[in-house]
Amino acid sequence: SLPSAKSYEMISARVHESAVVPAPIASVWKHVRSMTFSWWSLVEKTTCEGAVDQVGSTHTISYKDGSKWAVRLSELSDIDTFLTYEVVSSEDPLPVTSAIHTIRLRRITSNNTTFVEWTTDFSADVTTAVTEDSRHKKLEAFADLAKAVQA
Repeated sequence: SLPSAKSYEMISARVHESAVVPAPIASVWKHVRSMTFSWWSLVEKTTCEGAVDQVGSTHTISYKDGSKWAVRLSELSDIDTFLTYEVVSSEDPLPVTSAIHTIRLRRITSNNTTFVEWTTDFSADVTTAVTEDSRHKKLEAFADLAKAVQA
């Protein structure tokens, strides 16, 4: 189990990526809020201990490469359309002590599309290879999300 990284003194690097998803915010939020990540091609399945939208619930994300992460939902806001989750454990050792992810959606009013931001705050032991991998996976996830909301 990883130590809680809510104290931001431990944070060393932040990866921030964003994209425009050509769909209304309600459609995009429906996919993101569930924390199933069913829209992301890297994810095989997820399970949840507790209510899916309950802060403190633990979600196990099983990736197609065989890795599994347990993440704890730390924040969720339907008004501000964002969620934050923290990686609390992994079957295989992670290359960092902690990682806190926030996915935030914003309505683009001029054309009824959605601006999606995904930020990850990593602990001080993060390497450039890990941050670059995170950056590329976020960009792939945005493309997958755009396809999912169009389906």
